[in-house]
Amino acid sequence: MMDTDSNSTQSAEGERQRDDGVSGGLIPVQLRLNPPYKLRRLGEGRGVRLGRMGGVSEGDDVLARWSDGLLYLGNVKRVDGVKQCCLVRFEDNSEFWVLRKDIHSFAAGVEEVCCICDAPPLKEPLINCLKCRHGYHPECHTPTIEPEADSDSWICRQCVFAVATKRGGALKRGRFARLMQFMKLRLPYQLSSLDWDPQHLTNQQQCYCYCAGPGEWNLKMLQCGSCGQWFHEACTQCLLKPLLYGDRFYQFQCSVCSKGPETVQRLPMTWVDLAHLVLYHLSLCCKRKYFDFDHEILSFTNENWDSLLLGPLSDTPRQDRCHNLLNALNSHKDRFVSGKEIKKKKCLFGLQVRAPPPLTSDSSPLVTDPPISITHRRRSG
Repeated sequence: MMDTDSNSTQSAEGERQRDDGVSGGLIPVQLRLNPPYKLRRLGEGRGVRLGRMGGVSEGDDVLARWSDGLLYLGNVKRVDGVKQCCLVRFEDNSEFWVLRKDIHSFAAGVEEVCCICDAPPLKEPLINCLKCRHGYHPECHTPTIEPEADSDSWICRQCVFAVATKRGGALKRGRFARLMQFMKLRLPYQLSSLDWDPQHLTNQQQCYCYCAGPGEWNLKMLQCGSCGQWFHEACTQCLLKPLLYGDRFYQFQCSVCSKGPETVQRLPMTWVDLAHLVLYHLSLCCKRKYFDFDHEILSFTNENWDSLLLGPLSDTPRQDRCHNLLNALNSHKDRFVSGKEIKKKKCLFGLQVRAPPPLTSDSSPLVTDPPISITHRRRSG
């Protein structure tokens, strides 16, 4: 069983720990968004078929993958075999429906059927994972298990990702980093089978990244410039610094397309882009629209200056940053709204539309979402 962070969950506006995404607290946090699968909440699902589904039963402790690519410990309360999902109660007592594909369970002992196809061993015995004890036919696992694999030390893809994925970026050194890099050379699904929206931001299957988990394109994900798929920050091994929410100023190529380690290059940003990115990030973290320029916008920018990787802008002296940011906010009314325009303090600024800063390559305005409710929960692993 994976270790659980012992820090207590914080909630409510006054008690909530703010995740600035850059200054880097040690406590992994969970973005609690609306249920991404649009399934009914507890108490609404009359006629739901209960019991066991694909090796998961009511009362089982499981790891559930959320839209940030990380796994969280929970307990299965209900099972819907028709919709292939489970109602999972997490450690903060929140309950959400989670698709079966995003649930990783633990075997009670050495399994006698393959956890992928539910078939018994064929010519050769199943290979069991050292950590979760699930059994696999060699050809059912992605990538295919090599004939020389040691059944006493082999670890499955799910468990490798459970250990290696981290907030801010996956492990870069050590055994699990190497195993993860090898397993990332192939996706565990067919990319061509996904049904995308016109802007290629979301797919109906809620299948993203190397982990095949759910995702939110504007919440710390990178899009591969070759295949177009989106990848979680937590699953990538190429980032020098953690991402901000909505930060797409990267040219990224995934391991599948590069046929090796990922490649990433920071794209240039203007002062307008920087102001927009900071405001968008703060609006999601703090659930507010308006922010004080000196105490929040400029303060956040200065505090995280080196982590923002601003290229040519990074050489700007501290005393000149205030003027450049303020000028960007005041001179681009198509993006920003000042407090003085709505009879508030003139030192307050917000976004006209809460959406990530656009790239020059965007062919149309980005889809904007309704306000997002963000709370935090302890993570397993």
